[in-house]
Amino acid sequence: MHASLRSYSRDVTVVVTAMTYEETIFIRETVKAVADDSATAQIILCIEDSNDWIERALGNLIEDPRLEVLRLKMALPGSIRNQALAYVRMPWIAYCDGDDIWEPDKTVIQRALADETGADFVGADHYIANEDGKVCAFALARHLPITSSWLVRTAVMVQYPFDNTLRVAEDGDWWIRTHRRVLKVRCPKMLLRYRVRARSASSGTPSKERKALIVRLSRNRVMRQFVLLLTWSIWFFSRRKHYLWLSQWDNASHRVEAVYTEKV
Repeated sequence: MHASLRSYSRDVTVVVTAMTYEETIFIRETVKAVADDSATAQIILCIEDSNDWIERALGNLIEDPRLEVLRLKMALPGSIRNQALAYVRMPWIAYCDGDDIWEPDKTVIQRALADETGADFVGADHYIANEDGKVCAFALARHLPITSSWLVRTAVMVQYPFDNTLRVAEDGDWWIRTHRRVLKVRCPKMLLRYRVRARSASSGTPSKERKALIVRLSRNRVMRQFVLLLTWSIWFFSRRKHYLWLSQWDNASHRVEAVYTEKV
């Protein structure tokens, strides 16, 4: 199976967003993981137009011929990803925030599932990791996937772009707007390490506060093993190949607030 997965041609563009200085110490690990993925054909790295540290942070990775550095004025996450879309050349697009870490051949595994199911969108499950990238827990991801785990047809993102005006939950808003319009499936495999760090764009949200609590508990070695076992057990016995719809999402007037609260 692993050998057949590697036979896939490269047809994925990865949009990496690293718009803040705080991502300096993480961006090399992020870009290396993205570049090592066998399906990656193009990497668009979005940075602030005044950025003066990206070459130093990436080192020799800056020479990867697939890498294109896109300098943009500071804007909201949805706007940044929408602007990057104009430079995408591949039929599939994947996203990764500048502090998250893909597991090996993440998008290759997702592409295989897309071909198998005919889906336009494949999300993946994720670990919760501390600032050092060490796994602290298994996330459930039952309702919607973290954006850094997305693989979606480029044509779909062109038809349904992110909302440029949302400070948070732009991914949840997209998820609800495309309900029953985009065929989505879940790959119930841990293909991403979601790094919980201070001073991130989502700090202060209910979802991030829960993740931060898990990371704090995991500082204790015994507690970490307990959390890992507990979250793995819940994840393993409840995993599905589809996402669960929340009833409160049916009320459009509260949709962003609901995603803001329930995202896991």
